[in-house]
Amino acid sequence: AKPAATLSFTKDAVYGDSDEVLFGFIQDIAVDNSGRVFIADAPGMVLHAFEPDGRFITRIGRDGRGPGEFNTIKSVQILGDRLHVYDPGQYRIHIFTINDLAVEKSVYLAENRSRYPALAKTMPWISEVYVRNDDTYIAKFLAEDKSPALRHWQNYEVSGLFFLLDNTGIISGELLEFKSEIRTRFPIMQAVFDYHFKAFFGNALPVISSDNRIHLAEPDYFLIRQYGSDGVYEKAFFYPIEKIPLTQGSAIEGGVPDEFVNNMPSMDLPEFWPVLTDMKIDNEDRLWVATTVEDLSVYEWWVLESSGNLLARFEWPRNKPIVFVKHDYIYTRETDDETGLMQVVRYKIDPN
Repeated sequence: AKPAATLSFTKDAVYGDSDEVLFGFIQDIAVDNSGRVFIADAPGMVLHAFEPDGRFITRIGRDGRGPGEFNTIKSVQILGDRLHVYDPGQYRIHIFTINDLAVEKSVYLAENRSRYPALAKTMPWISEVYVRNDDTYIAKFLAEDKSPALRHWQNYEVSGLFFLLDNTGIISGELLEFKSEIRTRFPIMQAVFDYHFKAFFGNALPVISSDNRIHLAEPDYFLIRQYGSDGVYEKAFFYPIEKIPLTQGSAIEGGVPDEFVNNMPSMDLPEFWPVLTDMKIDNEDRLWVATTVEDLSVYEWWVLESSGNLLARFEWPRNKPIVFVKHDYIYTRETDDETGLMQVVRYKIDPN
């Protein structure tokens, strides 16, 4: 096999660097085929649309319960000529037309969930929604496996359940069940919270390809499983990779908040950092996988064909997370050094 290429990147556009647009928090982004960028601002309950060069176009939606109005925004996805915005607070997807950015309809999700016994023990909300290429949906539900007698600092497992929804939002069947994350009973002040310490435990990393296949990575190994559009297991690939010991010293180096670092001796923690921390899929169905390396200020990203064939590797700063990849560009979430404001930055991918 030929050695992996190294990639370099050229910064070429910034979105949200003017007084015209101030983001509360950049929840998610999507990019259409012309390069326009749509940024979901969760606190603002609005989508900001930008030209490819960073010029502001308009705002889409607002706080409310009417058509095209948001109670919360979790994710934004573009498929064909439609923009799908998931609003978990109202259990619905808002669909806008890409050409004129007008609201087309809202789809209520999983209203028939009571017919499925497996969903009786899941949390009431839908954790994630993925749009498939035929305008059907995958909904991810979460089920906690915890004892009523859970003690402080005790861990428990949370399962993810993928269910298929038709284009009207009605559940049509179960696809897949997997270990989604670990949560910890976290005592704080006079209260307790069940908290997912993502930095320490990682979480499952599912992505959906253009032909509706599911690629699922787990945090503890570089092992990626592939499932068909029907949820049936097809194949997997594995890379041996060095694990980095998880210590208080390395947690400080990795930018973990002091409050968490100070409580590490009380926790039942894994011996090593998560091997995989993020996975994206681009418009050519290449997988972009973030791995933990010794230098905890960066991730080493691997770019792979969906078959598992390694194409390239590169290091990227942890404090500039890659949120989207399309058409030979990566899009990152960054904080401007001078103003402290959050913005999205586009970099052109230059294969060396």
